[in-house]
Amino acid sequence: MHVGVDADNVLHDRRGIGRYARALLQRWLQNPPSQLRVSLLVPHLFPRLVARDLAQRIGVESVDAYRRSDATRIGLDVLWYPWSGMTWFAPITSVATVHDVWPFASPAHDPRIRHHEQTPFYATAARAAAIITDSYFSKSEIIRYLHVPDEKISVVHLGVDVPAAQTDRGPLLDGAARYVLFVGEAEERKDLQTLTRALARLDDPLRTTTGLVIVGKAAPSQRRIGGVRHGNPPVLHFETRDSVNTIVTGEIRDDLLGQLYAGAAALVFPSTYEGFGLPVLEAMARGVPVVASNAASIPEVGGDAALYFPAGDEGALAAALQLVLSDTKLAAHLSAAGRARAAQMSWDRCAQETLAQLRAAALRGVTR
Repeated sequence: MHVGVDADNVLHDRRGIGRYARALLQRWLQNPPSQLRVSLLVPHLFPRLVARDLAQRIGVESVDAYRRSDATRIGLDVLWYPWSGMTWFAPITSVATVHDVWPFASPAHDPRIRHHEQTPFYATAARAAAIITDSYFSKSEIIRYLHVPDEKISVVHLGVDVPAAQTDRGPLLDGAARYVLFVGEAEERKDLQTLTRALARLDDPLRTTTGLVIVGKAAPSQRRIGGVRHGNPPVLHFETRDSVNTIVTGEIRDDLLGQLYAGAAALVFPSTYEGFGLPVLEAMARGVPVVASNAASIPEVGGDAALYFPAGDEGALAAALQLVLSDTKLAAHLSAAGRARAAQMSWDRCAQETLAQLRAAALRGVTR
């Protein structure tokens, strides 16, 4: 089977979606199953010029890269769009991964922005032979907003690599005795405000010694706070903002993110809407206790291994944090339960199940 992949964002996407696409491509390319060929399709005029960068970013020796316009001439059996929608098309059996439908659950007020955000989803609903999504929650949302038939949508949970041993060294701290970690883009649905307000409500001995590290694409109005001095281990310098010791890092490399997970006292995931919630699983894989909202797909991902609070309830979150940060037995229980949960959800499994869906769609395309 010859699989084409929309690879435009492989080099630049630092979100969970980017880690998902690269993780699956790495497995298909490093040890390809029998009779599998993968070709990456990019908008570049000279694909060979970016092939080396693509291979390095994915973590393989080499890749086959082609222009999108070559899709019809290289003998593809199926074309996979991993980026939550189809923004270009080829007359080939196509499968798209739709991670969530946030642009419909919370549509932009500006009609031009709304049209821009929603169009790839409408195109997917109309053109894709099959849709893969991350959770049963997202499947129900796709049916609700895009009116796609149930049988056209398959759920393949995302995965994570569980380290055989803890190899990352946690950072040294300047201005805090411990820190909680937030990983996510600065969007309203991530509900960072509830987290910062909850931290400000901790008992003073805990509040004044606990830091908050915010990782992810910052809002244009959000300035960097504190700092990270790179090294092994890195050093975190906290600044006080609204009575909370804080660092805002912006987007960072995966290796530094691994070090920040390794040293965290807890991951807090207060989001009000998620198609999956990959940071929950990434933290669990490293034995980091997880405190998360009970919204959307998050309990589906975390199972019984997280401590949940009602989404948007800063008092409940403060109480949960007080418990996790002061009760060593509870923290140890969450750590062990998280590792066990993460072990059930590997990238290997995700890659195999996704490939099975692509194969099934390609076969249906041939037999029509």
